[in-house]
Amino acid sequence: MNLLVTGRGTSGSWAIRGEQLGRALSATVQREASKVKGYDLAIVVKRGRDDLLHRLHTAGVPIVWDIVDSWPQPAGNEWDAATCRQWLASQVERIKPIGIVASTKAMAADCKGFGVPMLTVPHHSRPHQQVNPIRERVQKIGYEGSVKYLGAWQAWFEVECASRKWSFVINPPHLADLDIVVAVRESTGYAARNWKSNVKLANAQGSGTPCILNREAGYIETATGGELFADTREDMVRAFDRLTDHETRKTAAAGLWPPTLEMVAADYREWLSKF
Repeated sequence: MNLLVTGRGTSGSWAIRGEQLGRALSATVQREASKVKGYDLAIVVKRGRDDLLHRLHTAGVPIVWDIVDSWPQPAGNEWDAATCRQWLASQVERIKPIGIVASTKAMAADCKGFGVPMLTVPHHSRPHQQVNPIRERVQKIGYEGSVKYLGAWQAWFEVECASRKWSFVINPPHLADLDIVVAVRESTGYAARNWKSNVKLANAQGSGTPCILNREAGYIETATGGELFADTREDMVRAFDRLTDHETRKTAAAGLWPPTLEMVAADYREWLSKF
């Protein structure tokens, strides 16, 4: 199959779902592809501008839409379920995909009514990560991602960590530099809780770093047993207390199994072969 992977390519998800996964699928990977004729299929990752979609439609190239987290943010993170589904339907009408790739099973369930084949593809973990040695004492807690989604959690983490003589780190060079990863957000809207990908968990799993997560669909669906969950400050205090113990962190790390690029690409490749 002569496969094209394209999209706006302006977000971090493009590196994962566009470049890394596209190469693993032996596809041509090009942001906002200008020449689209001759391809058997195009995977549009996240968002595609109107001119890109027009080129694909005009050339008769069938489209698979990988939704990822393409809803408007940050405003869309506070939408209710009905608004999220209305937006989703409008984008399917605009893109006219022959297949849809969802980031979570919950997202896939919301796409069932569109009458096209569906595949759920979790984010794979970042390749070639350093492995966490699980140090004896907790010293660093950290968060990876855009700080704007932390909201009031950021100040709370700083105060709580200071009280424990720990430091709170945002976007460390390597997740393995941390003793505990936290993956939480202030947003409580439908998309944020049900459609957001598992990427923060996948990278924690890939580095073998104990982690504490919000109860979001993307994390719940891809948890492998070593994770702790927390939605409130009280939950987080209890999780910190548990992971202070060295043996508990070692056990937690041993229960983390990442979705690898090879695993995800194999499932994706098999699904594409049916078109």
